[in-house]
Amino acid sequence: MSFVIPRDQSVSELSSFSYRVLNYLHEHADWYQTTPAGFVLAGDSAGGGLVLTTAYLDRVVFATNWVEKLVLKYPDVPGAQIEDTSAGIEFKEFGEQMRAFFKSFSSDTLAWGSYFGTVGSLEHPLIAVINAPGIERLPKTLVISGEFDPLRLSNEKLVDRLRQTGVAVTHLRYNGVTHGFVDQVGYAPQAEDALKEAAKFIKE
Repeated sequence: MSFVIPRDQSVSELSSFSYRVLNYLHEHADWYQTTPAGFVLAGDSAGGGLVLTTAYLDRVVFATNWVEKLVLKYPDVPGAQIEDTSAGIEFKEFGEQMRAFFKSFSSDTLAWGSYFGTVGSLEHPLIAVINAPGIERLPKTLVISGEFDPLRLSNEKLVDRLRQTGVAVTHLRYNGVTHGFVDQVGYAPQAEDALKEAAKFIKE
């Protein structure tokens, strides 16, 4: 499979740069005293989306297969097409405010402002990996999400999509937290547990 990667889209430039870093580490593994493959990529929010795209380049586009595992913490998932990001989520407190927050915060909205640049489309595989051909070749993946994260439903849709294609996926959803909760180590016990689970997944 092949397609032209446009150079005027910001997500393409970022993922291409990340892939070049992988290539550099592969070629200089001896100097860094590491292995030339078996890499684990991790990222949160937009960084999780970038990690997913970089793995797509490695596993599908160039078939170099250097990436062994992915750790995606509440990743941004353009193309998930979630009409109501709060659908089915029960807010016991501050429901009106939380729904307004959710409405203004979605993967596709972020994509328009952050990923496309001046041109772009949710049809492009490097923007909407969730809908891209060949994603069954992606590596073993851990997805971490939060109960009150506006990206929760798109994360769940990504998990379902990967499982449908045969990718080995572990999904951990932490209750009582919203987007970015892993940064709250020392304050939110869920954050510490999520990091421990990520480390366990990497070591397996």
